[in-house]
Amino acid sequence: MAAFDGAAAEMQRNKQSVFIFPEGTRSYYSQPDLLPFKKGAFHLAVQAKVPIVPIVVANYSNVLHVPSRSFQAGDIPVKVLPPIPTAHLTSADVEDLTRDTRELMLEELAKLTEKARARGISMSQRQTEQIDGATTRSSGI
Repeated sequence: MAAFDGAAAEMQRNKQSVFIFPEGTRSYYSQPDLLPFKKGAFHLAVQAKVPIVPIVVANYSNVLHVPSRSFQAGDIPVKVLPPIPTAHLTSADVEDLTRDTRELMLEELAKLTEKARARGISMSQRQTEQIDGATTRSSGI
């Protein structure tokens, strides 16, 4: 993609990293889930021949849940997954790369959120049901 030529060259020349949220926007799920990934970040990584380093954040609806206007202090577990090489890929591989990366991250998201809930860090099932059932809490926001 010609749109990424300059960015890819800059990344290679200056050994720059780019942090991109592939969902394209925030999701407000109270359960571990991801929106469909946009392909731009994957096209850029393939064009620049740089690895993708997936970073997975546990569901944090216990800390920030915009639909219910709930915001409170809490711990949010984060896991950095092993890099996914792209040096051998072409633009024809982007569809599969995007899908496979999303599936890998979704699997880790479920594990991370389950562990966090077991430790009492992330939202409990009762809290999740309250939010999903439109029970709201005022937090002063």
